[in-house]
Amino acid sequence: MSVTEIEYVEEKETLQIISRLFVDDFEKLLKTRYDENVELIRGENNAQTNTYISKYFEDKLKILIQNKQMSLKFIGKRYEDDLIICYFEAIKVKEFNQVTIKNLILTDLFEDQKNLIHFKKDGNTESLMLMKDKSKGTIKF
Repeated sequence: MSVTEIEYVEEKETLQIISRLFVDDFEKLLKTRYDENVELIRGENNAQTNTYISKYFEDKLKILIQNKQMSLKFIGKRYEDDLIICYFEAIKVKEFNQVTIKNLILTDLFEDQKNLIHFKKDGNTESLMLMKDKSKGTIKF
């Protein structure tokens, strides 16, 4: 299971996104999809690995506001126990009352993968459980 937290920060007009995945699963996926030599190593900041992470999230995590897909900028990553925590940001996000999220992270390698989304806006948090056969959901505020 992956857990992704998305928070709308109105005064900065940004979405701040934090995604947590198991290191072993994500490394296996990056090896399968991009480069068999990829290694996710604590304390190492490999530019090519970061490019793979950014591209993968760009392909698999879609956030639509006002029917416009948000562009995700990879900020960085860190490790915590057996998790990799990836940080992204979407900028110039104007006020909205509905968001559609499509999350296919890890579903191309793990059929039973579940992706939990927590979306926070105006102090309220709404959640979605997405998986391969139900990869998209809409939240209304």
